[in-house]
Amino acid sequence: MVTSEEKVLIAPCGIYCGDCPLFSARTDEDLCQKIAKARGVPKDKLVLCIGCRLAAGNVPGSGEAVCSTYICASNKGVEFCYQCIDFPCLKLAPCADRAGEIPHNTKIYNLLLVKKDGQAAFVRNYRDHIRLYLHGKKPRAGGEIQA
Repeated sequence: MVTSEEKVLIAPCGIYCGDCPLFSARTDEDLCQKIAKARGVPKDKLVLCIGCRLAAGNVPGSGEAVCSTYICASNKGVEFCYQCIDFPCLKLAPCADRAGEIPHNTKIYNLLLVKKDGQAAFVRNYRDHIRLYLHGKKPRAGGEIQA
């Protein structure tokens, strides 16, 4: 069973905010200090995130005042983008900037996992999936994940 806190941390686009460093730094002092240092700002000036849904799509560092994907899902009355008649759309396309580095490129895959396995399984298995993605354990399209 997914908790209400975990559920609210799955963004409409499929990103799991609960695994984001800007979310985790709210309760992890060392991580907060590390992020502040990397960004060259004092720790007390670092803008942390409460999660896409709780922030009504206004997430720090997104480059937009309010995420256009969040607005779109809200306007269409869907909880997750996979519920939209236009899914998948270009709002979910991989980011060109650092496409191999950032988990935003797993949005469609994440959404399909939420749809197929449910929110509880998605949250339970998220870290394993993203770890495999970030550490190159799927070397080619169509290939199996390498353990």
